[in-house]
Amino acid sequence: MSLFERPLPKLAAASVCTSDVVDLTCIDSSDDDLCVLSTQCHAKKPKLECDNDGVSTTLSDDCAVSELAPTSAYSELSATPNTLMVLAEGHAAASEIAYCFFDLTTTHCTLSQFADGPSYSHTIYAVIACRPQILLVPRSMAEGKSKAMAAIRRYLPWLLIAPLERRLFSDMEGMQLLQAVATPAQAARLALILECKRYAYAAFNALFSHLEHSTNLVFSRGGVNVTYRQMEGTMMIDPGAWQDLGLDSASGSDISLFGAINHTQTKMGCRLLRSSILQPSTDLNTIYARQSAVLEILDNEETFFFLSANLAAIPDIDAAITSLIRMPVASTAKQAGLAISNVLHFKHILQLARSIAAGIKFEPRCCLLQETIGVLTDSRTTDLLAHIHSVIREDLTFEKSAQMTRSQRCHAVKDGVNGFLDVSRAIFDRVTQEVVELVEQYSNETQVPIKATYKPSIGYLMSVKREALGENIPEEFINVVVKKAVVTFSTIELIKLNNRLASVVTEINLLTEKAIHDVADVIRQNIAVLYRVSEAVALLDLLVSFAHHCTVSESVVPVFSDSINIVDGRHPILEVIGSEVVPNSVNTAKATFTVVSGPNMGGKSTYLRQIIYLVIMAQIGCLVPAKSATLKVFDKLFVRMSNGSDSIGGSTFLREMHGVAYILHNYGAHSLVMIDELGRSTTAVEGMAICRAVCDELMDSAATVFLTTHYLALPPALSVHPNCARVVLSATQNEDTAAQQRYKATSGAQAEPLYGIRLAERMGLPKDIIRTARAVAAEVGYSKHSL
Repeated sequence: MSLFERPLPKLAAASVCTSDVVDLTCIDSSDDDLCVLSTQCHAKKPKLECDNDGVSTTLSDDCAVSELAPTSAYSELSATPNTLMVLAEGHAAASEIAYCFFDLTTTHCTLSQFADGPSYSHTIYAVIACRPQILLVPRSMAEGKSKAMAAIRRYLPWLLIAPLERRLFSDMEGMQLLQAVATPAQAARLALILECKRYAYAAFNALFSHLEHSTNLVFSRGGVNVTYRQMEGTMMIDPGAWQDLGLDSASGSDISLFGAINHTQTKMGCRLLRSSILQPSTDLNTIYARQSAVLEILDNEETFFFLSANLAAIPDIDAAITSLIRMPVASTAKQAGLAISNVLHFKHILQLARSIAAGIKFEPRCCLLQETIGVLTDSRTTDLLAHIHSVIREDLTFEKSAQMTRSQRCHAVKDGVNGFLDVSRAIFDRVTQEVVELVEQYSNETQVPIKATYKPSIGYLMSVKREALGENIPEEFINVVVKKAVVTFSTIELIKLNNRLASVVTEINLLTEKAIHDVADVIRQNIAVLYRVSEAVALLDLLVSFAHHCTVSESVVPVFSDSINIVDGRHPILEVIGSEVVPNSVNTAKATFTVVSGPNMGGKSTYLRQIIYLVIMAQIGCLVPAKSATLKVFDKLFVRMSNGSDSIGGSTFLREMHGVAYILHNYGAHSLVMIDELGRSTTAVEGMAICRAVCDELMDSAATVFLTTHYLALPPALSVHPNCARVVLSATQNEDTAAQQRYKATSGAQAEPLYGIRLAERMGLPKDIIRTARAVAAEVGYSKHSL
């Protein structure tokens, strides 16, 4: 039996995820497919002025940690829970790589196929950007002499890898399977995109074949969100930079760029923001479209405040879709209750989506907002909501408490749809009323204010404050639990009523599921519409978040050129956490290589981070904290800041050289390179020599490079090169206090080469130690005027 004919793979539930959401720069509302970037809708450049504005996946027993490399440039990054990635490699002369990434929580499946270079930088970036919980590869690739696997093991030695049998990598079966599991419109488009990409089909088939034998649930046909991702169009961020820069709060620190600019209200918007920061866009149409949308939202305060207040009410649409399209193996009362909740969730989601669109009171001029609103007001969402209301009561609202949720499920279907259901609901209401009357009876008999409380696993209990009940508890009260100041208990009569309620609720759920079966099927058939709504809400939330950030930080619209020119730029993270922020300017128009010097704690690393953060903010479409900002669109970001050792092992110098080698093998004319204190992990002579050689290489390129150094002889030696600029971070001192850091970047030479010795003297080191230190410094040629 072929893959097309066999039942769809059984997939496990999950609990946590970070997913990427497609940008909605332009959407054809008449298309049944998901939102994609349109080549026919070009965003106009915005105005430059801006005022202040739960079942985990069972992994294979074959999984094993890959062989440790002798050293690694990267610290271990946390994986995205419940995600899988299959990698396939071609055997032609060119290095052809394909991958299939699947998120069990949101049922988002991503395919890609691309040609890679000898360093396999695109492959490494794809793996690290997805952060799979496990990487699956053909056994021959895992155990053979694959250059791609050698690169992965070298740079990502902590990655969990498992082999799969080669027979699972069938491109023909993958082609048939893709047509079965993807939404119909997606399947048609992907058939054109993947026409000559058989390795992507092979990876797709291997992943779903693996899932078929390792999980327990079945997905509905045509329900999986499958998208194809081009490697072009986003900035490749050196994976080690995630840890060094703190881009994402998941990198181990609560202080991050994501945390500083995150004002999203929905789970979808939060995921889109995280994805955007880790993969900034290099497409100016996308960037300018987002900028224009943010400015329009800022110009319409009523809409801005409406969206800020109401977006938070929208639940996680991706999680609701996943729950809907997972088909149970057997129908149980629990599954029936979940099916009812799914339909009620989408009723609530569609109603909220339309109310959000209705709350946008102005006529947007930019394409991005027009198409986003068009998705939320699509006639198909109206028809789908009308179909739901043909069976489900229109007056039902979203409830969060367990008691109200149970009651809502019981009364979800309109009266008259099913006579047996109407009778069962009447029994449910009568027994519930008996519970209320029983509690009132006990309260009157004991003269104590007893209340009824509900717990899903037990049913109704009675509770009372301990001081009101006293020490003499009536004998008919059983299962007494004293917790702090509250006593809970039950009685034989209450337990009987709970049993009757449980029985009738089971009957109601099964009858209700039958009544809504056709409605659920219609929702599944229109799953592409729901994916579009999810992405539209995510993008709208992201834009409102960017607008919100402008209200708490004075920002400007960045423009793009072939160099950086930032006037009084500010560090976005320091600004948010309330630290002193010193504005600094950056200009690379005359020289693309900048050497930064200055005393310890002068802010050299902070200066580099500030530039990186502003570049990333600009390329995700956010306004930046500065007086003015002209930036270059970078397609690669390389950062070498952390030399600390980790569990992988290897000396600090080996790790440093490993990271620098990765940069030198992969940088290009549109790369942004940040290197902090190169060569400090070895002897001064060797470190200076290596640093000088690396600088000579980078200065002769068109890459934009910033390098900090403590080698006092290096800046004057490099400054003779016409492509090198010098920046110094200064400090002020006086006789009564220690140093006061100014964190101010200025052009020119470092004024105080012996600053470290003077600081040590201020800190109380013995005078004879200071004298010896000055003498040694003089012997090696350091003086105040040596620069």
